[in-house]
Amino acid sequence: MLLTYLRLLYAFIKAFWVLFVQLPRLDQSGQSLAIQQWSADTLKLLGISVEVIGEMGSSAPGPSRLLVANHISWLDPLVIQTLQHSIFVAKQEVSRWPVVGHIAKGCDVVFVNRGSPRSARMMVQGMTAALQKNLCIAGFPEGTSTEGHQVGLFHSNLFEVAVAHSCEVIALSLRYKDQVTHTMSLTPAFVGDIGFLQSLHRVICAPPMVVQVVVSEPIASHGHTRRTLAQLAQSKVQTQLESLQ
Repeated sequence: MLLTYLRLLYAFIKAFWVLFVQLPRLDQSGQSLAIQQWSADTLKLLGISVEVIGEMGSSAPGPSRLLVANHISWLDPLVIQTLQHSIFVAKQEVSRWPVVGHIAKGCDVVFVNRGSPRSARMMVQGMTAALQKNLCIAGFPEGTSTEGHQVGLFHSNLFEVAVAHSCEVIALSLRYKDQVTHTMSLTPAFVGDIGFLQSLHRVICAPPMVVQVVVSEPIASHGHTRRTLAQLAQSKVQTQLESLQ
């Protein structure tokens, strides 16, 4: 276990090197590849492999799209980054997490205080700026994490920019399983009063896991309101989760 912690420390140090030294020297495509590789390496270090069901398409920068998923763990953004480099929307509290908060800021995460209209406007501005750079944006419309059995209500705020810019939506369904027994694992679930460091320790001590990611067909935002788009994405995520049971 000590060796794993030392490797994780190395991964965090490498994250700062990648974000604050390497990335400024790279073009947008190189930056995306560097973040994807670091995310994949970190998951591997934690004993987590990724199994993709469906077609994600090219991970290279291209036409912008919104990726939405059910939310289980702080691991979820790493999982999604291995599939497609994205600019994430996250709650303001993440910015204050030890180490991870600094990494999130380095990844240009758009932080939002859901109780603040001004913060919501800034979220929209940050997402729009990412779309204008042909970057993907990603988030968790439930607004909280769950154990992953069911999908909570998808709030519609996140879909406003997709409707305004007519970008397609990809619905992702995540489920963590024990790699040997193939039963659903609740170890990564970041729920209740558990803190980040406690959750990290649980993940490190757990047997190897696989996270299954079901990818939907692209959902065209044209003709939708943000509310109907949220409802459709939620339905797709739930249906995809049920296919994993």
